[in-house]
Amino acid sequence: MKRILQFRLATKEAHLPKLIGAFILFAALLMFLRAGALMYDSWDSVKNYPDCVENLVPLFEGDNGVVAHLQYTHCKDALYNATGIQLRGDQTQISGRQWWAALLGPIAEVLAWAVIFILGIIFYRTGNIVIPIEQSIHELPTRKKKKR
Repeated sequence: MKRILQFRLATKEAHLPKLIGAFILFAALLMFLRAGALMYDSWDSVKNYPDCVENLVPLFEGDNGVVAHLQYTHCKDALYNATGIQLRGDQTQISGRQWWAALLGPIAEVLAWAVIFILGIIFYRTGNIVIPIEQSIHELPTRKKKKR
């Protein structure tokens, strides 16, 4: 025999969880959009860094070494501010590990805010959520008493 029990998280008159859910939804939506913009910005910074330092390599050897070094420092600082990648002093190329570190952090942040957005939806709809729980009842056969 099976019975299905329905478990309601809140009543339809519970307004506080709905208010909390609305705030979580709004904040998570804004932060999701911000994280998406930062993700694209970090991708553009990683993609444009080789173009920034490409023209500077021949300049290090000539009379313009100081100017080239300042431009190189500017490129490194722009990359660090956008992605958090700190390049070594003589490093002109981004390694694979640094590339992944620059991109996976913002992607994870976007996914985390998506999960928080879903939790906000759950809080907002607490009055409407009904969780069915199945209960199985197994009747055991009665043991016959042995006669002595």
